Amino acid sequence: MRTDYDVIVIGAGPNGLTAAAYLAAGGKRVAVVERYVETGGGLVTQEISGFRMNHHATYMMMGDLMPPVADFDLRSRGVDFITPEIQAAFLFENKQSLIIHADSRKTEASVEALSPNDGARFRRMHDEFSEMCDAFLLPATYVPPVAPIDQTIALQNSDEVGERIASISDLSPIEVIERYEFEDPRIKAAFLYLATCFGLEANEGGLGFLVPIYVSRMMQASLVRGGSHQLASALRRAVEEHGGQIFTNSAVKQLLVEDGRVVGLDIPGRGQIRAEAVLSTLNPEQTFLELLPREVIGREIEQGISNWEWEPTSLFVFNDGIIGEAPIYEGYPDAANHALLAVMGYERPEDVVDHQAEVARGDRSRIAGHGSTLSLFDPLMAPNHVSLGGPPAHVLRWESWAPYNADWSHSATADYTERCLEFWTRYAPNIANANSRARVTWSPRDIEAHLPTMKRGSIKHGAYISLQMGGNRPIPECSGYRTPIEGLYVGGSGTHPGGMVIMGPGYNSARIVAEDIGADFPDEPEMVVRARARGYFDVDEES
Repeated sequence: MRTDYDVIVIGAGPNGLTAAAYLAAGGKRVAVVERYVETGGGLVTQEISGFRMNHHATYMMMGDLMPPVADFDLRSRGVDFITPEIQAAFLFENKQSLIIHADSRKTEASVEALSPNDGARFRRMHDEFSEMCDAFLLPATYVPPVAPIDQTIALQNSDEVGERIASISDLSPIEVIERYEFEDPRIKAAFLYLATCFGLEANEGGLGFLVPIYVSRMMQASLVRGGSHQLASALRRAVEEHGGQIFTNSAVKQLLVEDGRVVGLDIPGRGQIRAEAVLSTLNPEQTFLELLPREVIGREIEQGISNWEWEPTSLFVFNDGIIGEAPIYEGYPDAANHALLAVMGYERPEDVVDHQAEVARGDRSRIAGHGSTLSLFDPLMAPNHVSLGGPPAHVLRWESWAPYNADWSHSATADYTERCLEFWTRYAPNIANANSRARVTWSPRDIEAHLPTMKRGSIKHGAYISLQMGGNRPIPECSGYRTPIEGLYVGGSGTHPGGMVIMGPGYNSARIVAEDIGADFPDEPEMVVRARARGYFDVDEES
């Protein structure tokens, strides 16, 4: 390890690798330091006996829309996104179902088959959500945040689409879904689940602007062929091919500060390394309260970060490598057997709301969630026994909300896994006879143990509440990726636009660092240029 760089990036998750790739490509000497033994963060794929298991990030909401995919030609580096034609099957009582297709016309037909008057309501919702996403919500992912009140004014003063986004921004997810007045409560429950399954609280106000992007993109979700870690590997190759250096198994002890400026960091066993800029992709508490002395951050920042709120719920995941057939949902349409997500246990929107509330209280009594058979869409995820004359093999994945504050001992986790599997078999009895060869579970505490920056199993580095979004994430003084501490920048999921594998924080923070240290950076994506032309980011400088 050399001792001097232009930029040091802390954390080799998707945001850290994204930022490092851009800054290295911009001609700067870049080092990435990662506490774990490999890169990727939440992009975790483990192979056991030929079964590949995504323990964490799996469903890619943005896919090809993420700027680094084009800017670094990640497809040529081995990234291939698979977008299943049948995105989700909501399995209801009495063997009825709602099938969500990537083709919205087919989804509309499925809605009408369940509730004839709701087809037109779905079409209106779909078209409005798509327009809001394309015009503003997707572009806003890849620009620095605007102060909340300024953003609202800019939207209100722009055009009809901007006004519509502003009108729902203060609502809760359930209030946004209710605006479309679906007659069938099962349809309300389905779209509320799509809006909330990865971290939005159904009753949390001020998050309405996120509902269109979650619903729309969860009807276009993709998998990474060969496992999610392939995306991390491609980003790592981009960093290294542009001269960046990556050091794993290198936990940062503290940031080096001289005359109030961050000038580098200290790694036990490796020593000190210095740089003009240090970009942290850790959670806000780690960056400010663990790596810096109190006298450096100041009382105002200390108070702001000390009030950081974590998600009230986390996730429970198990992957099961089986010998046997994929789930067959008896009595349901055949399309359900080919859906990326099979969602079970939600008949009414109240089921979604109540389940979240129960989990937030630490209650695990209700079993509901979704199951996936990833090997149906990507044969690389399971060993090919059929070609050798043997039985089929598949990877099953279960995912549901779970509390951090619960007994996640080995025996308790095993018992909970069996309860989830038993619930799944009520819908797909055939998997009860499957031969399980490799099973791995991730409780909220396992998430935290593997990824300490996801404190309390917080998959987004902090709760999505209005006071922690956009120009308030993590606090107003740091929301533009620069911090009041000279030389220190932030760019993890605790900054705008937040978590999930969308690469927005890494992309945006890299642009800011590049501007400050004189690195080259690509032009803004065309979707951002179009959004600017519509006035969505216009801010009165005097305000």
